[in-house]
Amino acid sequence: MKKIILIILTILISNLCLAASAPVRVTHIGTDLNKNFDAEESALAFNSINNEYLVVFESTQSITGSGATLQVEVEIYAQRINANTSQNIGTPIRISSMGPEGDTSYDARNPDVAYNPNTNEYLVVWYGDSNTSGTIEGEFEIWGRRINASSGQTISSQFRISDMGPTANRSYDAIDPVVEFNSTNNNYLVVWRGEDGSLVNAIGEFEIYGQQLNSSAQNIGVDGFRISDMGPDGNRDFDAYSPALSYNQTNNEFLVVWYADDNNAGHVSGEFEIYGQRINASTGTQVGANDFLISETGVAGFITRSATYPDVTWNSNANKYLVAWSADPATGGYVGNEFEIFAQELSATGAEIGQNDFVVSDMGPIGNNNFDAFKPVVNYISQSDQYVVAFRGDNNTDGEFEIYAQRLDGDSLIRIGLTGERLSHAGPDNDITYDARRVAISHNSNTGDVNIIWEQEDESSSQTLGELEIYSSTISAQNFNIDSTMTGSWYDVSRDGEGYILEVLPNNTVLMVWFTYLPDIAEQAWLIGTGKMLKNRVVFNDMQITLGGQFGPNFDPSLVQKTIWGDLSIEFDGCTMGTVSYNSVFRSYASGDHPVSRLTNTDGSVCTTTVQSTDPLQALTGAWYDPSHDGEGWLLEYLGNNTVLFYWFTYDDLGNQKWLLSIGNVDANNVITFNNSTMTDGTLFGDNFNATSVNKFDWGNIEMVINGCNSITVNYDSSFSIYNQGTLNAQKLTSIDGIDCQL
Repeated sequence: MKKIILIILTILISNLCLAASAPVRVTHIGTDLNKNFDAEESALAFNSINNEYLVVFESTQSITGSGATLQVEVEIYAQRINANTSQNIGTPIRISSMGPEGDTSYDARNPDVAYNPNTNEYLVVWYGDSNTSGTIEGEFEIWGRRINASSGQTISSQFRISDMGPTANRSYDAIDPVVEFNSTNNNYLVVWRGEDGSLVNAIGEFEIYGQQLNSSAQNIGVDGFRISDMGPDGNRDFDAYSPALSYNQTNNEFLVVWYADDNNAGHVSGEFEIYGQRINASTGTQVGANDFLISETGVAGFITRSATYPDVTWNSNANKYLVAWSADPATGGYVGNEFEIFAQELSATGAEIGQNDFVVSDMGPIGNNNFDAFKPVVNYISQSDQYVVAFRGDNNTDGEFEIYAQRLDGDSLIRIGLTGERLSHAGPDNDITYDARRVAISHNSNTGDVNIIWEQEDESSSQTLGELEIYSSTISAQNFNIDSTMTGSWYDVSRDGEGYILEVLPNNTVLMVWFTYLPDIAEQAWLIGTGKMLKNRVVFNDMQITLGGQFGPNFDPSLVQKTIWGDLSIEFDGCTMGTVSYNSVFRSYASGDHPVSRLTNTDGSVCTTTVQSTDPLQALTGAWYDPSHDGEGWLLEYLGNNTVLFYWFTYDDLGNQKWLLSIGNVDANNVITFNNSTMTDGTLFGDNFNATSVNKFDWGNIEMVINGCNSITVNYDSSFSIYNQGTLNAQKLTSIDGIDCQL
């Protein structure tokens, strides 16, 4: 491969990058380096009119109470952020006022926020205890307040939303609220976890409840309607936790999800799985199956495995949902207490579609429960048809928790970009005493950018261990679009000796071959697949690996075994660089990512502008095969100036995959001569690849006689007796989009 690099071109390095932006500190609560003042439990919403975000959080602040003494009191605050610059707009806005000023017995916790573009305002909700509306200290209910989105000023005073149990009774609580806006009916749905104290609910029996509010945030419909029904009524052994919801504009419905233990389908108390319920957004009534099961983490009836902390987003392009959660499954080589992020696609009616409970994250080696992923959030980006899943995890150092993100193709759910891209840097690397946690997500519906926030400790001149502040990072939308000029060879400059050949075909189809090595033997391997293009990426479902072909006259197509290897994506930053992400079904290949750079340009192609060359030899570019040898073949790239790059994907005499390559020249008789074709060995796949271990040896000579647009005669003469000499008759299998044959 290095020989080809030196002969063909000098690699051009692009400055474009799809990685997330460096973390930006959002809050500065209290005096610097003071652990008594924190910002925690954040959420955010995007304002499409003013192109800004509102970040809400609970915070400890010094508040003057009776006697003018300063008390550290927990209340809800908000901070406006410019979506273009990520800079704060103004200073933090105080939202809540729970109990008398300066009285630390009353708190406001765990806020959420929704944006209403019809009135250009936000609704902020939280749970807390107050001394108004007949409530008392220790009696937690859901509260809310409206915020003018242009000015950041409060529109209303805070108001009570929930009514769990008798007023002034601390035994019944409402906690963990979430809120979404219904754009069709111009109202909101607030959902929370609570214990109601009605005839069918005992103290300590927590279920999921909801409340509709109109655009003025006044309660409408049934007050505090019950959504979940976990276990028998009145039985405190079954509970529902951590609700999340998403609005479906097409069907005018909400999907509410939560985790719980139930007694359905053989499940028992203490066995936690993910459940869901559709809600009619107009009436607040339940739609479809009651409390339908989404996950199945272990074996029903056993409490040793669990699924917890779900989140959900609606795919507006395909009218479906993606639900993500944290679980330690009993399949795929995972062990107990080894938590990763899993997900399930659901149709608009809540039916499971696609792969069942597929894994999203990749924290540490499979089978090692020292590394985990927890508490995901998920958002769908319609502009680029992708999901972004963010979560808390420890990857390289056990116990060093940071915030990570994984992007997925919205159609195939194949991983895009970096595998588990790290967003946060809490304290020094490899130091487990600093923590990043409680991630939240929203996206800019104007541009497709994604904003992710979290809380973390740090070690800096203005922050110290134990002092929590809110940080953010932005994943920017990419405007680059792939076309046929991306056809060519690509490689990772640090992995000289393997690479990729891409052919951009008609109908947004791409053929790719990855020439690489086996994971456990230092011998060659190759993978092949066809994928789809979307904007700046190509995704390949079900890449294949083959076995069983025998080189030469004894080749029998019926003996070629094709096996699904896994999935792969390439996301391009521009014309010369990109990122490969792969996830194999074989544990020996595992999953990973690495950068790729362009190695070759085909004749007649200028980046993003296909130029129909006058050189008829450009039609050589494409895949060729001998129909009697279906299961092996050649990929040719015409580079201009009578120069052709050639790859042969084939087998040895024992049916093992082999590949060779060479550069040849076309003479006046339309004969291409490839001298000293190269074959390699000596290194392994993936993280064990070592470019300095690659052995390159002369395989022999190959001659290709061009007979026309669709016919080439291939004569070969190998230096190795197992390959020997012979002749094959090649036919054109693929043609590059926009290139017409003029041979």
